[in-house]
Amino acid sequence: MLYTVVGSGFVALGLAIGWYGIRPLAVVPSVLRATVRDPSEVASTGSFVVCRGVANESSETLTTPFTGSRSLGFEFEVTERQPFGIGIPWFQTHLDDGMTTRPFTLDGPSGSLDVVPSAKRFSLDTESTVITVGASETPPERIQRFVDVRDDLEPVARWARIIPGLGTRRYVERRTVPDEEYLIAGHTERQQNEAVLTGDLVITDRSPRRFAFSRLWRAVFPTVVALAFVAVGVGGIAL
Repeated sequence: MLYTVVGSGFVALGLAIGWYGIRPLAVVPSVLRATVRDPSEVASTGSFVVCRGVANESSETLTTPFTGSRSLGFEFEVTERQPFGIGIPWFQTHLDDGMTTRPFTLDGPSGSLDVVPSAKRFSLDTESTVITVGASETPPERIQRFVDVRDDLEPVARWARIIPGLGTRRYVERRTVPDEEYLIAGHTERQQNEAVLTGDLVITDRSPRRFAFSRLWRAVFPTVVALAFVAVGVGGIAL
């Protein structure tokens, strides 16, 4: 009975990890099937489109938290190297994350398209800037100010600081930079009599194939972990 209960828990956890890992792949087939269009060619609403153009500000810009760069939207994540993570030791454990964005325009040779990403549901598949700070190192001034105002970011534990390699934190930042070219995928809506690309958008600085490969590569590790949990769980149930 005990093996069955524990095995069922492992299976459930494995399925949850697997769903988390493969969920970002749902949009990949749509991006690969779509024809990349110029922003000026988008007129219909309610359809899934993939556009390539140069991002330009249509209102105020943002300042990113770790590098202080001017941006149209950004994501950040803070992780810490701890002895136990998802299935393996010495894993970068998640501590904090967030995102914010502003409306902007995507400009092509023949016209432009307004882009209004959802503040909580857009995804930046762009090059990451990673700042690594050791457990006993003093963070850069901007990162220290960020840590001071984030209630979830406690100081590195004393026990972690005395073990070499532990407590090291990674501050990861991805951003949409004005005047840079991006591929944007998502659904269109009609706002003020114009087609607008809005909602749950994918914003990437890669080609469709490179974007697909990047997402597939990121899905490998959680999928392997999920399969391991499911295999252990099934083995426990079978005992």
